[in-house]
Parts: sequence; structure tokens; C-alpha cells
Amino acid sequence: MTATALLERLAARPESFPGSLLLTGACENRLESEARRLAAILLCAGEDPESRCDSCRRVRAGVHPDLLVVRPLGVQIRIDSVREAIAFGAGRPYEAARRVAVVEHAEQLGLEAANALLKSLEEPGHHFHWILTTERPEALLPTICSRCVAVALAGQPRAERAADWISRGFSEEDAAELAGLEPAAPENAPALLEQFRRWREDVLLALAAGISERRVAPLLLLAEALAHSEPGEARLLSELLADAAVASGASGDLLRHRAVAGEIRELARHLTPEALARAALRAADAPADNRRGNKRLHYESVLLELMGL
Repeated sequence: MTATALLERLAARPESFPGSLLLTGACENRLESEARRLAAILLCAGEDPESRCDSCRRVRAGVHPDLLVVRPLGVQIRIDSVREAIAFGAGRPYEAARRVAVVEHAEQLGLEAANALLKSLEEPGHHFHWILTTERPEALLPTICSRCVAVALAGQPRAERAADWISRGFSEEDAAELAGLEPAAPENAPALLEQFRRWREDVLLALAAGISERRVAPLLLLAEALAHSEPGEARLLSELLADAAVASGASGDLLRHRAVAGEIRELARHLTPEALARAALRAADAPADNRRGNKRLHYESVLLELMGL
């Protein structure tokens, strides 16, 4: 049975939905979107297959009183956040028949927080559900994984995702970029696309200043920004460098970031494809958080090496 079919079967019977579910996959936005979709089904007061009722909209916005979202504070999810979620789950629902706690980036659970979570994952109660999400299940404690029903989300082909956005009225250029971003909800797409393009322009300007103009300061500032960025934002550096590595001999249609092909080719003029490819691989291998290595120093090393320093 595919992951999609399994989730649909679970969602069709909220009364038998597992007490603790672990969603894994390569796309942060898709994990968040699927967690919210499932939470909306569990908290929906009636039959709403399109998830358009007021309850479902509030779940997607993260403001439903019977939904609690737990996120990392700094570099980890702290024990106080887990204790708050456990207390939340022990309370009576305000509106729905049950309560749901979503733990995003579960791999960032601190050791104390993970241990505090174990008993509740095993016995959450009849009216409470945990939904954990992670892009790195191998970083979770085995005891966390063993107490959850785990479902790995397969990625939808990029071309299909782009076609979906075109069907919603977006241009081909916008749809191609949204296919890589995967917004949590369609209404968030325009704002997310604008934010992504601003960030991409900032990264390209810093790379141009460092590589073309031989200025160190913009690269150090970029390394600092990358150290505090979300995984999807940090991944952009590797993608741009990989595009530059093949730009001189590739059609613009083959680049991941076709909209900025001109800027990418300008970067490629100053460095060899081998150097760019090596930097792209190193950029993609950043530590997940500062417990596993200094992220800022990692990005500084990658960027300064491009300058030959």
C-alpha cells in the first residue's frame, strides 16, 4: 500500500486514527501541509472532504483551540514545550471531539524533551493525537520511532506539481518555482513566492560581490544568514552553485533556477565547473543544527573557498 493510500485510509476513520503518527519525507512544506491536513480531518466537526469549513481553515492557519504546534526554539525543541503539549493533550477539547499536537522538525527534540515525550507517545489517550514530522528520521531516538506509526511521504514529480499550479491560474514561470517550494496552502503561495525571490536575489548579490568583486564581507554576512535560515532557504545556495556548475554548457531550460539564468552564468564565468560543483556538494552537507557542528563556520568555509581563501 502506498503512503498516500495509507494516509487516506487512516483519515477516513478518525476514530481509529493512530495515537502517534510520524510523517517523514524530503520536503518540509509538504510535511507541514500533510500534518495540517490530517489535523484538520481529526478536528473537523462534520463531513467536509474539501476542508473548507471554518474549523479546517483555522487548523491550516494554526489558530484552532484544539490544535497545538510545537516547533524548535533556537536549535532544539525544549522540554518545556513538550510538557506544555502533554498538558494540552490531557485537557478537555474546546470544540472538537479530540485534540492534536503537531511536532515539526522532530529530529531537533533535545534528549530531555524526547525522553519526556516517550510515555505520552505510547499512551496519548483516547482523545489526543500526536503528529510528528521530520526530514531526517535517522536523527530521531529509536524509542521515538518505535512508538509511532511511521509513514514516508513520496515526492510528487516536479512536472505534476507545476501543472497543478498552472491549473490554479499561475503563470508557467511562477508554477515552475512553486513546484519547488510546495506552499502549505494555495493562499500562501503568492507571499511565499515573493519571499523566496527576495532571498534568492540576496544570495546572488552576495555571491556576485564575493566572487566577481572579491569582497569578503558580503560572503561572511551571507554565511551568518544561512546559519539561521530554514532548511529550504539554506538549500538554495547549493542549488544556485549547482546551476552555475553546469551553466556554461547547458541550455537555460535545464537549470533549476531558469528565471535568474543570466546571473548564474555571470557567476560561472569566474570559476571552474569543478570548483562550483564541489562547493554545491559541500553546501548541501551542512550540519542539521549547531549541536552537530557550527553552521556559520561551515558556510564561511564553503564561500571563502570559492574566493581561493
